[in-house]
Amino acid sequence: MTSSSSSMSLCLSQPPCASSSTSADDDLRDLRARFPWMVYPPSFTATSVLRGLTFEPADSGNDVIVATFVKSGTTWTTYLLHLIRAIAAGATLEQADAFDDIQQVVVELTWAYDCGQDPHNWIQPFEKIARIFKSHLSPSFATELHGDKAKYVFVLRDPLDVLCSEFNFFQPKVSNAPWIKHLATVDDFAKSDHWNDHAWFFNNGNVYEYHRQAWELRDLPNVMLVCFEDLKEDLPREVARLAQFMGVADRIDADACHKIADVASHAAMRSKREKFDEHWMSQQQVELGRFGPHGPNETAEKVTTNGTTGAGKRALSPEVAAAVQRAWSETVGLSSYEEMRSKIGVLAALREGYFVR
Repeated sequence: MTSSSSSMSLCLSQPPCASSSTSADDDLRDLRARFPWMVYPPSFTATSVLRGLTFEPADSGNDVIVATFVKSGTTWTTYLLHLIRAIAAGATLEQADAFDDIQQVVVELTWAYDCGQDPHNWIQPFEKIARIFKSHLSPSFATELHGDKAKYVFVLRDPLDVLCSEFNFFQPKVSNAPWIKHLATVDDFAKSDHWNDHAWFFNNGNVYEYHRQAWELRDLPNVMLVCFEDLKEDLPREVARLAQFMGVADRIDADACHKIADVASHAAMRSKREKFDEHWMSQQQVELGRFGPHGPNETAEKVTTNGTTGAGKRALSPEVAAAVQRAWSETVGLSSYEEMRSKIGVLAALREGYFVR
């Protein structure tokens, strides 16, 4: 498949990557030797995690890695990037949307092998414009592992909202998230070791550490910081920022930015939410027999009603909310998440010419 406007079909039916040439036990030993601190989701195999962590971006400079803390807008941002590259390639938004599950067109690095994908060779639509990869690695860890050939989009979200969203997301997925069984309320979750340590999901730190690392990398030319709240506030403007970062601003005019924003609004994504619920990934795991000790991943609602902002503050007790905000400030070194968001807006104005907030 090519990215030319004359060939716009999405190459979704591809042979799965071959089974690992090493044993699962060998891969597990290798993973533990390289990353002894890591606790990864029990629905993944060690082989898949190891392959994702050792992914090497192409020399083209067109690889974009969206590395976010969980429940911070990962799916939304990868979908926006996919739509941008489609328009930049001369495709229509209808052609861009011709997939069953977004994982077919945006590769989740540490899950790819379990789904039959080889990140290096899986053909992505419009990949001459950009190949897009999803990850939950922390910023410093992602850039250290994958190097400076790739571009990185780090998405930030109010930690109170991240906390609330993560708790609500994993509650129905008890078999894949056994740690949540004994947590009755979001306040309980905020006090748990899981929230405060968060070695799970490949992060060598919690959301506070993720934000600190992203903030420290803000001046790198191949790094872009995006705030979930700014996506909510002015999506066409953020689409334009992403297009500029991808190097295709000359192909994405204001009208295209608004059309992309319409297609990727929460209302629009809710109307086709089966495209974002990970069902294909789960089916692939079952079909290929590649899953961890807790079985294949469970499908789950990924697109909330309206991408709420401020829900965390309303759901948490005042004392717990204050403790979370204090922990964030002590780790990041800024007075509040709102201060960081404001400074990111200033950075966007100085470096990109976009006035955020």
